[in-house]
Amino acid sequence: MLKTNPQLLHEIENMYSWCRDSMIKSVLEGIIGNVWCDNYIHPKSAAVFAGDFAYLSGHPCAHAELIEILKKKDDHCVIIPQSDDWFEPLENAGLKLKKTVRFHTAIPDYGFSSDNLNRIIYKINEISGAKMKKVDETDYYLLKECPWENAFVSNFKDYDDYFRHGFGYIIYINEEIASCTSTFGYYSKGVEIQVATNPKYRRKGLAQICSAAFISHALETNKIPHWDAGNEFSLKIAQKLGYIPDGEYTAYEKY
Repeated sequence: MLKTNPQLLHEIENMYSWCRDSMIKSVLEGIIGNVWCDNYIHPKSAAVFAGDFAYLSGHPCAHAELIEILKKKDDHCVIIPQSDDWFEPLENAGLKLKKTVRFHTAIPDYGFSSDNLNRIIYKINEISGAKMKKVDETDYYLLKECPWENAFVSNFKDYDDYFRHGFGYIIYINEEIASCTSTFGYYSKGVEIQVATNPKYRRKGLAQICSAAFISHALETNKIPHWDAGNEFSLKIAQKLGYIPDGEYTAYEKY
């Protein structure tokens, strides 16, 4: 719809100029997701859907069609409104929502420290039984069926799509997936990071290690690695890797 309607694309770009999330760029480039508008000629309210995220912009509303779409979204869907004015229509729409705080991060002007990233990567040698590797086809299918995290490769059609546009680094301990950092989404200039650790192997620094490898590869291939922190723990990991806090924002999680 956007690609075949330049005027609408222009309108949506303007409506989402406030949003720093790389997934918006992915949708606007026609890579992933879709867009809802109250009017497809001159929209006043809009929602951009990318993966399990919904970004609401423009005039706050509880349009029946929009609410119905949100109700059908999976329970782990994260809804990100443009402003506080969206809170009331969302909270009164009959959706089961939990308000939460998320955190923007930014890459410092001087960039990442390769020494710091390498120091973190080498910590893999200090963890008994741990092995890290770049995600290949076998790993892709294991990640697709991972029981404790469903978003490692969820935004790719198949392995070929992932191989061409995404990448990841996975850590195994005793032949079991212990942690992984993978491409959640991408656009022409960058990638969005998805990282998670098996509950059995947390507090070992695994997320830092595979994320450091991921960031290093992104930089080597001239891709901007974006990190949106869903909680304070994620923010602390990002800071250890070299990101800087860039403000917090309110979102809703479906349950």
